[in-house]
Amino acid sequence: MERVKESCNFKKVLDPRTKLLVLVLISVSVIASPDMSTEWVYVGIIILTLVGIGAYRQVLRSVLMYGGMLIIVYLCGLFPDNVVSAFMIMIVACFRKIAPPLFFASGMIATTKVGELVSAMQRLHIPKPIVITFAVTLRFFPTVKEEYISIKEAMRLRGIGVSAVNVMTRPFTVMESVLIPMMMRCATIAEELSAATVTRGIESNGKRTSITELKMHPFDWCVVATFLALTVFVFMGGATLWLQ
Repeated sequence: MERVKESCNFKKVLDPRTKLLVLVLISVSVIASPDMSTEWVYVGIIILTLVGIGAYRQVLRSVLMYGGMLIIVYLCGLFPDNVVSAFMIMIVACFRKIAPPLFFASGMIATTKVGELVSAMQRLHIPKPIVITFAVTLRFFPTVKEEYISIKEAMRLRGIGVSAVNVMTRPFTVMESVLIPMMMRCATIAEELSAATVTRGIESNGKRTSITELKMHPFDWCVVATFLALTVFVFMGGATLWLQ
């Protein structure tokens, strides 16, 4: 019964190696995308993939963020001779190029354990310094988020809550109360995570084993084939060439 449930759960089925490969394909293809129509197709496939792996919160954020960027482009297009509009379009264009890989990366991180990603990178024979940096980084940001919440709660109890009013009326007090504790905790967290990673034997030159069993399933091959086809589609000219 448990095996049936796992086989029906895309979050379990999609292998971390598939996610890493898809992330590379997205990063290369979106940058080479020749037009917005091709980019829309690519973003649509990414959204469907995130839905498939169960990253619903990341899907909502991605849709809102990308839709907001398109709205900004549309509004700026109403004033084509305005310098501010041209500047905003240029900034949004830069963000649009890096947004799709970030969308998929956020979903990948949210639906995959750090141990699974590290095991997948080791299976792909990625250099050890990159694996160590990746493992420490993924554990660093969630820990920093927890520390920030603790600092914010402590400030609120002292009457210096992180709010728009306090930022406007007492900016230096808020900065001092947040930045200094955060900088000190970040340095401590980095050292603790590095020590924990080394203690677990990540620097060992022997063959590593993992409790997580990585296995490619049909859904993995379908996702890889889809994004490989999209990559070929992009480099062959994209939607504009095909619609001519």
